[in-house]
Amino acid sequence: MGAEADQAKGEAMRFEITRLDDVDGTPVDTIVVDAASVSRIVQQAAAIGQRLWIRPVETSAS
Repeated sequence: MGAEADQAKGEAMRFEITRLDDVDGTPVDTIVVDAASVSRIVQQAAAIGQRLWIRPVETSAS
């Protein structure tokens, strides 16, 4: 029940966020964050016109 309860609260979901080069769109750096951090990072990137690529991270069942 623990993993299911975590997923229900959104704590188990993680995302890979790749910052893209402003000119040619090539990946510059990548971080993995929890779902709660995605909104803050997107807002910060939008404020300065930064391009991001966001995708869910595959989690292994425990």
